[in-house]
Amino acid sequence: MRNKRFVRAARNVCCGGTDATQAKKRKKKTMTTKTKMMKHALATLVAAARLRWLQGRLKNNRTRFANGSKGSRLRLAPATRARLRLARKPETVLLANIAEGTHEGGITKFADAAITERWLLAKVGSASDRIAVCGASDIPIGVISDEAAAVGDSVSVSLLGSSRGTVRMVASAAIVQGALLEPAASGRVATLGAGAGTHHVVGRALDAAGAAGDVIEVDPFYFLRVI
Repeated sequence: MRNKRFVRAARNVCCGGTDATQAKKRKKKTMTTKTKMMKHALATLVAAARLRWLQGRLKNNRTRFANGSKGSRLRLAPATRARLRLARKPETVLLANIAEGTHEGGITKFADAAITERWLLAKVGSASDRIAVCGASDIPIGVISDEAAAVGDSVSVSLLGSSRGTVRMVASAAIVQGALLEPAASGRVATLGAGAGTHHVVGRALDAAGAAGDVIEVDPFYFLRVI
């Protein structure tokens, strides 16, 4: 008899307590699970009730606004006001872009023909979105900083008078440093001539050019000189 009691006591110690203790733990665990489920269900019911109340408020407010009632103004929460605005008839909002249609010193255009050399003077092309290489008697608008492999390729143009820095140009002949420049043939530049006529001044040479084809740095600007 004593051996049986000893075996039962040893088994209780190894298994974590008596049978009554284990049953109590299982019951406590079951009650905790039930409590959590009840709390979750209660929270769901409260959320559903709040939603129905808010829908009723919105319906009543829409009716008041539609009837144009002038009673005391109802103070609504920001979220409610936002939902009311969404429920009303959508309106067109006009936005203004800052400096719409303007450029800061440069533009991008499509080439009227292939351009095999950079830093040539540009003139207005065959359409509003196109440019062409400027000739000696043409009116220049800027300097083409790219090459165009074919007709319709896009190129960047640094505008005369609004460029944010110095530009490169290609000399058509020797040019002394500091000379005023005007267009020459094939988009290149030459020293401002002294002959009678109208001269388009495109800038001042900051470098000297020793021969035709030299690329020089130029301070760009534009004005007419009539002699």
